[in-house]
Amino acid sequence: MRVASLTGLRGVAAVSVLLYHIPHQPAFADFAIPLFSRAYLAVDLFFILSGFVISYGYHDRVVRHLGTASYIDFLVNRIARVWPLHLIVTLVFGLRILLNVSGNQSIELTLANILSNLFMVQSWGWGTQPIAGNSWSVSTEVAAYLIYPLIAIMAFSRWAWAQAALCVTLLSLVASSGLGSSGPLDVNENDSVLTLLRCLAGFSLGVPTFRIADKPWCRALIDRRGGFAIICGLIVLTLLLPKADVLVVCLMPLLVLSCYYDGTAARTVMANPVSFHLGLISYSIYLWHPLVRDVAARAMSIAQRHGISGIDWLFVVGMIGATWLVCWVSYLLIEIRGHQLIKWLQRGRPERPRPIEAAAP
Repeated sequence: MRVASLTGLRGVAAVSVLLYHIPHQPAFADFAIPLFSRAYLAVDLFFILSGFVISYGYHDRVVRHLGTASYIDFLVNRIARVWPLHLIVTLVFGLRILLNVSGNQSIELTLANILSNLFMVQSWGWGTQPIAGNSWSVSTEVAAYLIYPLIAIMAFSRWAWAQAALCVTLLSLVASSGLGSSGPLDVNENDSVLTLLRCLAGFSLGVPTFRIADKPWCRALIDRRGGFAIICGLIVLTLLLPKADVLVVCLMPLLVLSCYYDGTAARTVMANPVSFHLGLISYSIYLWHPLVRDVAARAMSIAQRHGISGIDWLFVVGMIGATWLVCWVSYLLIEIRGHQLIKWLQRGRPERPRPIEAAAP
């Protein structure tokens, strides 16, 4: 089962990260959009969404009927969902490093870096680097998948409040570390375990959010006329506060719940055809867009050297369009087919092609 508004929310988050990263390429520095200056927090929204959606799909099978078979099936499903695209993107970015396309490659293709990336453990705090930069969050989510039963068991016990408090404490610890690049919570250091803790805290916050989702008091509080707009307004206002990253993340479970309830306003914004489509390809958007951005920047610099100027905006528009095309093809040919292949290897029989849920970056 798929909640359309949650899929659309993932699409909006992925596009927010894309718009946030555009000016990080020096050639596009003039295209910074103030509204998205703190969109690195969309990654924390991904973590919360993952904890929520995975609980929605797997809680009964993994927690209530926990066993070796159900646990292995859960892990195979998650790896089938995230590893094929991660592998292809890593290989493409690795080739880019070998060819030194940009002329300034800061990542060494050491054995440790190669192996850790292949096994998606590159960002667990032992100093290895993600070959495809954005894959750090995918790596940390793999750790969350491995301990998901423990997280869910606590979230559905009398100690759920303690888990939520621990999550906020960990987020505060990460934010106060001074390692954030664009803001307090923008921590993705290769040699710090805080990167992993950032993911685990967000993911673990999403699981108890699912627990309370169908409580009458929770639905009465959030699923009401104007609720979605109020929550969005609160998040926007909080984003205006300096150094309020943790508070913004603490409001995100309310946004997830509002989309889960799938009210009229949430459906209008998040479940329309555009948002829903972007949600389907959000994982590809998240991993591919830095490469497409850099190619567009290179094309623009070549054009400028040949006397073509004043149309920089056209390269940005072309980059966004090319990102959509690449990611749509990537979703169809890599994400879906890769998932089918791994499930075929597990079960020994082919599966009928079908859409898959949007993966969490």
